[in-house]
Amino acid sequence: MKLTKESIGYRTLSRALNYKRPSGSTAETSFGKWLISNLPGYAHTTVWVDDVGNIHVDNRKTITNRTIFTAHMDTVHTSMGRNLITKTATHWKANGAPLGADDGAGCAILMNLIHRDIGAYYCFTVSEERGGVGAGHLSNHHKDLLAEFDRAVAFDRRGTSSVITHQMVGRTCSDKFAEALSDALGTDTLMYAPDDTGSYTDTAEFIDVIPECTNISVGYEREHSANETLNLDHFIDLLNHVATINWDILPVERDPALVEFDTFYDYGGLHTTYSNFTYKDNYIPMGDITEQDVIDLIKALRAGIGSNMEPLLKICGVRPELGDHYFLESNDAHYCIEELEYVLDTKHSKLTTVYYDVLDDLAHTLRPAVG
Repeated sequence: MKLTKESIGYRTLSRALNYKRPSGSTAETSFGKWLISNLPGYAHTTVWVDDVGNIHVDNRKTITNRTIFTAHMDTVHTSMGRNLITKTATHWKANGAPLGADDGAGCAILMNLIHRDIGAYYCFTVSEERGGVGAGHLSNHHKDLLAEFDRAVAFDRRGTSSVITHQMVGRTCSDKFAEALSDALGTDTLMYAPDDTGSYTDTAEFIDVIPECTNISVGYEREHSANETLNLDHFIDLLNHVATINWDILPVERDPALVEFDTFYDYGGLHTTYSNFTYKDNYIPMGDITEQDVIDLIKALRAGIGSNMEPLLKICGVRPELGDHYFLESNDAHYCIEELEYVLDTKHSKLTTVYYDVLDDLAHTLRPAVG
């Protein structure tokens, strides 16, 4: 099946990539309304919007449909408006801005699955780029709903080959599940394998409830930058193939009750459920600075993007004078997050050096505005 301009996959992808949708913006809300207006309207489907704006599409048809698919509606952009897209036969790219395939590609895959009437639950989440606000709301307020699922599958990973088994919270799915899903995703043109170098996406919020939580590569590269591209050939092959997989027979092995809660983080409601789920056997100290130190700094940077500077100032050792108000440019924060996520993803040997380089950068970008 080709991706024609009339297909829901193409229309969703085109709509998503042509518009910048910062977290919490009217553009993000408008995209959600567009998604709802383009749902197929099956009699057996229930559609609802929760208190923070997540869009729920319940297309389960039997009690065996115990998979929830997720994709987030926001993009990393800091302003709204049109994205100017350059298209070739194999790749799409935006001119001078991130493309937004993170996660417009995932939204298109979910819409295609719904239109193919695949029995499952679907959630289009809000504000993943601001620290998983939408998914955090589900974990905080809808655990009973999450408990109805054995698998949570996000389509929000760079590259063309990853079935993520670990995110920065620790292990999120079993090797047995990841291997079975990798096999199911494999075709003559698609090659997948378990990957333990994930950073963060919405499914990380569900690991204390749902046994198997993963993230699948959709074909974008260099996300969060003006050099972001989408491998269209891979995307089309994946878009079509995932609709042929029998998701209900994938094995379930991980016990979510074994997640270890070390520390609870609450950055002013920004990302209230992103607890530090850490499997001690996967905790990797790297020199003077540990993996956990980097995770803490990433969390603080995400909080800073949401205007809660207290965690970041604490890490940077800044004690504001009375009346001082510190601000962090979103572009600077995202650059630092990318650097830190890279060393986590690759288990980089110079983690300590990169960590202090980021702190040095912040020393020059964190500026108080008195008044």
